[in-house]
Amino acid sequence: MASDEHVEHVEHEEHKEHKEHEEHNEHKEHHEREQTDKKEEEERSMGSDNETGEGLKMEGLHLKKRDLWLVAGGALGALAALGLGKMSSKVRPAAVGAVREGYAFKEWLAGKAEKVKEDVEDVVAEGVHQYHSNLSATADSVKREKDILEKIEKLVEDKLAKIKPGQGEG
Repeated sequence: MASDEHVEHVEHEEHKEHKEHEEHNEHKEHHEREQTDKKEEEERSMGSDNETGEGLKMEGLHLKKRDLWLVAGGALGALAALGLGKMSSKVRPAAVGAVREGYAFKEWLAGKAEKVKEDVEDVVAEGVHQYHSNLSATADSVKREKDILEKIEKLVEDKLAKIKPGQGEG
């Protein structure tokens, strides 16, 4: 029983690694497609739009949450660098404490988000594994039923073959 659980765990981990690899490749391909599309759009806008006198078309700026945290942290750092030199000795400890607590909260939140993400990935991987296991079990049972029916059919044919020659002689 323990070895079965170990095998399932190993299969789960292999599936998880395979899925991560596939997701990485899909992300890479998506990024390459976006880059190609962007270059084509720039070439189109440079060619035809400038001839008609229209300006260049620019796409919107897309930031991920992580990027926003980095921008916010950078802005806070820049403000701190400019302002801390001018702050009085009473304000500086409060500012440092606020930054420390903000950073601690960000770390706590990132840890919780990562845990939730891992839990969801585990549930999805387990569900996919169970689906494939059930599919395999169903295929096996169908094959066993087919084998049994073929054996029964052969037995019936053998019995009929024995009965018919006996009836023809009598």
